[in-house]
Amino acid sequence: MPDDLPALSFSFPAGPDVLSWRDWTPEAFALARASARPVLLVVGGLWDGADARLEAALADPRLPSLVAGRLVAVRVDADERPDVAARYGPAPAVLALTPDGEPFDRAAPDAEAVITLATSALARWDGDREDVLSEAETARITRAAARAAGAHRRSAGALAPSVLDIALDVIDALEDADAATSPETGRLWRYAHHRRRTPGAIERARAVAGAALARASRPGTVCRAGDMGDALLLVAELAREDAELAESFRGTVEETAAFLDVALGDSGGGIRHALPPAGAPVFARSCAQAARGLIEAGAAFDRRDWTARGLRAVEFIVYRMHAGEAGVYHAWDGDLRGLGLLGDQVHTLLALLTAYEVSGVGLYLDRARSLARLLERGWWERGHGFLDTGEWHEEIGLLAEPLVPFALNVAAAEGFLWLSRLTHDDRYIELATETLAAIAPGYEMRGRDVASFARVVDRTLTAEPEVKVVGEFPAGEPDRVADPLHRAALRLAVPARTVQRLALTADADLLRDLGLPLDRPRVAYVCSGRDCSAPISDAEALASAAYALVGFGDFARDDGGADHPD
Repeated sequence: MPDDLPALSFSFPAGPDVLSWRDWTPEAFALARASARPVLLVVGGLWDGADARLEAALADPRLPSLVAGRLVAVRVDADERPDVAARYGPAPAVLALTPDGEPFDRAAPDAEAVITLATSALARWDGDREDVLSEAETARITRAAARAAGAHRRSAGALAPSVLDIALDVIDALEDADAATSPETGRLWRYAHHRRRTPGAIERARAVAGAALARASRPGTVCRAGDMGDALLLVAELAREDAELAESFRGTVEETAAFLDVALGDSGGGIRHALPPAGAPVFARSCAQAARGLIEAGAAFDRRDWTARGLRAVEFIVYRMHAGEAGVYHAWDGDLRGLGLLGDQVHTLLALLTAYEVSGVGLYLDRARSLARLLERGWWERGHGFLDTGEWHEEIGLLAEPLVPFALNVAAAEGFLWLSRLTHDDRYIELATETLAAIAPGYEMRGRDVASFARVVDRTLTAEPEVKVVGEFPAGEPDRVADPLHRAALRLAVPARTVQRLALTADADLLRDLGLPLDRPRVAYVCSGRDCSAPISDAEALASAAYALVGFGDFARDDGGADHPD
């Protein structure tokens, strides 16, 4: 860990009847090894006390005397250290670890379960320590062997149209309410409405959107910027379906956008993670998610102020949180804190591409390509995908095994797929496909994360409208022809699309690659790969060309679906 970076740390109250918690640091595990004590690890939320059951369990008066001097108690904020949460989660989680960080027992986050865990972990450690260590080492070796074998058997052949159908069955069977109503689940239902004409899918997407937005922003709950951004993104996609639906969500979206700006907004332009009991920082990941939701909602609801606020948040990450060759930092609270994790890089990439698509400003695409190069060079490993490691892992030997977060790999693949359709650089699509193939084994068991996986896999296998709008003036300057074409492209009610604002001079190489004229401004083209339509100069013709590409002409009406959009 670089000497100039402060450790991420928190203070916890200590007393005769209160546990003295340690942070996730080399010193905590060095103490565990030196004293031959197991570790009691708690992964939860520290900013907000998000899980009342966990807080009550940790306040149990029996726990301090049981743990004191016998276990090293370590507590981790899942938002500060998503890498640790990904390894040991899902949060909230309470586990017993060996001094080398290998789990050997786990408890539900309630008082009796935690007391039982501490008691049984100590009994096993004192009575069967060699067996505990042997089991932990066997589990580690088994994971390593599975990864090595997987690197040889994974191929793009695992990616097929059937993935979408399997994922719909998995999502339909989810019993966990939060999983079934996550924004990514709603995005899959909307996608399936268009791609599979699944009966009732659009209604389910609408229901998920309402539940997700209410859950993210209702009074009395923990209001997290990233959750709000994800919900706004789903609502923005649905708002493109019809004006009536957009109006039904408008009031709630206005409240959410105002909350992100006023309550969570940082004076420098960033968006803080949550309401601060003592000052919550700007996390790059959640700021990027919130920015993306605001930008898309602004485009869908014709609210330039929301788009402008989202762009400010993207610029905050780019200019305040940039870490050079390390990508972006993890957190900002007046000073930079912690080198960025994989999620910070990936969600910043997606936010940059959203900013480019909606604003048309080429600088965002340049930044996205630069970040993509860093991701490929520093985070990607052939046969495995994008690896995530946190600070201190190499120093203390913990979590040194490659950690390949499934959902983040899907998001990274989507970012590279997006880049491939904007730039027509085939290397991007190859990397996206390899990444999806690497994480494909066992995707059916990924719960709600299968939703994003199936949607992105299907996108890689499907022709999508690529709308290229060629303006006479730079993006941001009024253009009576190009501006309406650009807005119409952003509001296309298709499963997925890419939109690009081009300039004759700056984008001459791409125009030439697509075989488009270099002297014809104020027109648009609808392309599929390198096959493009004739020049289009009005919004209605642009929509018709895009809908023809995705087969809207014979779109079957289901019990709640829509015919070809007006």
